[in-house]
Amino acid sequence: MKKTVCLILCLLTMSFFLLIDIQQQWHPFPCEPLNGVQEATPIPEVTMTNFASGQMQSGLEQYIREHFGFREPLIRLYNQYLWDCYHQTNVKSILVGKHHYLYNTDFVDDYQGLHWKNYASDLPTMQHNLLMEAMRLKKLQDILAGYGKTLFVMLEPGKTRVYPEYLPDRIVEPEGNLTAADLYPVYFDSLGVNYINIDRWFQQAKDTATFPLYPQLGTHWSNLAALYATDSLLHYMEQLGNITMPELAISESTYDTTMTPDDDLEKLLNLARPMRSVPNQYAHFTLESDSNTIKPSWLVVGDSYFWNISYHIPLDQIFKQHHFWYYNSSVFYDSEHSNTGQVDWLDELMNTDFVTVSYCTANLYAMSNHFSSKALATLCCNREEIRQALQNIMTSMRNTPEWIDALQAKAEAQGQPLETVMHNDAEYMLYSDIERYLPSLQETHPTSRNDMIRYYDANDPIGAILRNMHNDPQWMESLKAKAVEKQLDLETVMVQDAEWMLQQAAGNQ
Repeated sequence: MKKTVCLILCLLTMSFFLLIDIQQQWHPFPCEPLNGVQEATPIPEVTMTNFASGQMQSGLEQYIREHFGFREPLIRLYNQYLWDCYHQTNVKSILVGKHHYLYNTDFVDDYQGLHWKNYASDLPTMQHNLLMEAMRLKKLQDILAGYGKTLFVMLEPGKTRVYPEYLPDRIVEPEGNLTAADLYPVYFDSLGVNYINIDRWFQQAKDTATFPLYPQLGTHWSNLAALYATDSLLHYMEQLGNITMPELAISESTYDTTMTPDDDLEKLLNLARPMRSVPNQYAHFTLESDSNTIKPSWLVVGDSYFWNISYHIPLDQIFKQHHFWYYNSSVFYDSEHSNTGQVDWLDELMNTDFVTVSYCTANLYAMSNHFSSKALATLCCNREEIRQALQNIMTSMRNTPEWIDALQAKAEAQGQPLETVMHNDAEYMLYSDIERYLPSLQETHPTSRNDMIRYYDANDPIGAILRNMHNDPQWMESLKAKAVEKQLDLETVMVQDAEWMLQQAAGNQ
């Protein structure tokens, strides 16, 4: 009997590991992928060097750990065990609060006065950086206003500031803590920057609101709160632009199946069963318009809070066109471009009615992600000036042995050409301290302008010539060849030729 039991247990164990191996090799049983960003470990290269150093063994161990059969459901079962028995999670970016409220740790760090240390060496430097960004936004706002464009900032809320009562007792806001969300409104008010402060509004409204402004298990504002915030946003745009836009008619809220991303933090826990049994609150809405309604164009530069707006609100029915520049990097709702490096910035800025810079409390320390600097350079400086500024920085790099050695090591680590790494670092330096490298932008009200702006002026004769050039492929090819020959930027050559043609026409009259 004892031998039979041992045999059965042995066969079951062998079958278990065989089943795992079959699943690992051929995946006959579908498993739901784990949520979150994962960087897959490649199969290690089999060489004598790797074997002797132990890198092959450790790499293979890590690869098997990430690819064994039934990994996903087993990890979910283990995570559920940790949650049920110890109320713990392995996800370091999530803090579990009271009543199962989940918080992103970046917001918690900001609440405790720690998050700014990721962006500045000390408080005076942090305050200086925020003030410089506010001043750049004011300059950009004034310049765009001269061309009939409206810029404003939307200060998005933060869960720790709206619902600090659900944080664990050990999490305390230090007395006198000044965050970017506290400082920016002061700077904006003193400088005259257009802004709408949703963060302050939510803090004031949370006790009277009939629905949660933040979901229990999410890091972003709730979809219903985002809907009401959008309604206020549209009214603010009407006020700034002195126009009438489509109206959001919002119904009474009801409970419904939880929608993305109201449970985004819960998903990152990768549990075996849902935490919340009661669904979140939502509302239906309709768009109302009349003969006076205008659909403007809109460019948004911001963070992931915007997804709560764009996922559930038909923006294409409110705006003539709307583009979203995610952290001033990836481009969405634009069929022609996937990242901001592909975009003609001047064309984008000259063909939009509203520009919104929209960041939440924890992301305000890097607000606009150099958008304000690059937009100012685009509007105020010709491309040749920008190219020359970059070249000056790269020349300094080449003339500093320690610097060029560090860049060479960085290039090797990234697997990129040295020139690419140098150019990327030079761009970062340029737009981090734009006033240093382009002195014309030091003025409170910069007066210099990119000559190509004339392209968009229907009454400028130079603009008419530039448009004719652009619409003539053969002419453009000859201009490109001339730019290469003279080692100048194409737009500089276009403007020079347009001015010469206008002078010749004036001389022949």
